[in-house]
Amino acid sequence: MRRIRDMPKIQPSEFAARLGSLQRIIAREGLDIFIVSCKDSIYYLTGAGYEPLERPFFMIVKPNGAPVLIAPMLDKAHMEKGANITAENTVSYWEYPAPAGRGWPEILRQQVERYTAIGVEPGLTMEVHEEIRILKPKTAPLIEELRLIKSSAEIAMIRRASDYADRAMSRMLNAAYYGSLAVEGFAETSKVTREMIRDVSDYDPVNSSVLMAPWAAPRSAQPHSIPAFSDPLKEGPHVALVLTRVNGYSAEVERTFFTAVPDSWSVAAFKAMQEARRRMFAMIRPGQSCHDIDASVNRFLAEEGFSGDEVRLHRTGHGFGLGAHEAPWIAEGSTHVLAKNMVISNEPGIYRSGVGGVRHSDTVLVTDDGYECLTRSPDSLDALTFASKPGFVQKFRSKLVRKALNI
Repeated sequence: MRRIRDMPKIQPSEFAARLGSLQRIIAREGLDIFIVSCKDSIYYLTGAGYEPLERPFFMIVKPNGAPVLIAPMLDKAHMEKGANITAENTVSYWEYPAPAGRGWPEILRQQVERYTAIGVEPGLTMEVHEEIRILKPKTAPLIEELRLIKSSAEIAMIRRASDYADRAMSRMLNAAYYGSLAVEGFAETSKVTREMIRDVSDYDPVNSSVLMAPWAAPRSAQPHSIPAFSDPLKEGPHVALVLTRVNGYSAEVERTFFTAVPDSWSVAAFKAMQEARRRMFAMIRPGQSCHDIDASVNRFLAEEGFSGDEVRLHRTGHGFGLGAHEAPWIAEGSTHVLAKNMVISNEPGIYRSGVGGVRHSDTVLVTDDGYECLTRSPDSLDALTFASKPGFVQKFRSKLVRKALNI
């Protein structure tokens, strides 16, 4: 595969525009400063990748002027490569923990204690909050507001992540057959990662990843459980999940599939899930209430006999961007309203304990008057039923994987 050099990326002008938009919101909210502390938020404003571990990072943003970055001495030099960061406005602390006077609490208080109207992100840790509690900071999701609507460059990057998600799904489904193990699908992860590294000339290993695995029935009835590598794919509905992140931007595709002829409950649940997705797709357009989408899907599935918390387990969808789960939330109780260039998932689920779960998920772009599905993996019952015996290639691959992992 050829190496693609003309890849989408966020330009310095866009990072500058993001900072300007945040500063205008800070002024609108009547704040003197806003403390940015979440990793994805700092990445959103700077494009500087880092791994905080136990050492906190902060950007102190005022309604005008250059922001101040507070970072560990260990990271100071490489963080200065980021947009909206200058050496003159970077302050470092020694370590975590540090001798008195050289730690992040003292540096942070020095930077903010002279201000009265201070805003902080909802994800601020209690450890940090305790250090500035006396200043009575106001929690405000200002950057979440900015991240709701994607730029053309962000959409191009999510589109790229969606392409890798589809590639990964194809590999995982091709590895599935009656009696195969969950680990055989998971083993395809390295191949997709290698494709990313080959294709993406500016590949960022800190902000790129591939998570892919099948949840074999009946474990598929627990979508947030951890699949066991030794789980066999036999009867019942299995759910294959792929979550890709390429240079910061995420996409997801999930498919329910079968390695044996599905039983009557699985067929009925699959058809209801597909119709629920069709109804949600028909509602996706600018101005649509996220609460109303989820409520409509829930009513339909209840009418079909699929209701109750243990049967449904979760909302109908969520947003994508730098996060694999971010606003807008497609859920009853949500106040979000869809707008052009939001990116969301469509994933109503149906679950039956001891049997399995039925759920497809796609990454979906809200357009001028509707939607575009960015992931395009097969979704029909026929295309996702693999009831025939494994072929030579599948059996050979299986032997290699099991031998390598001593299974």
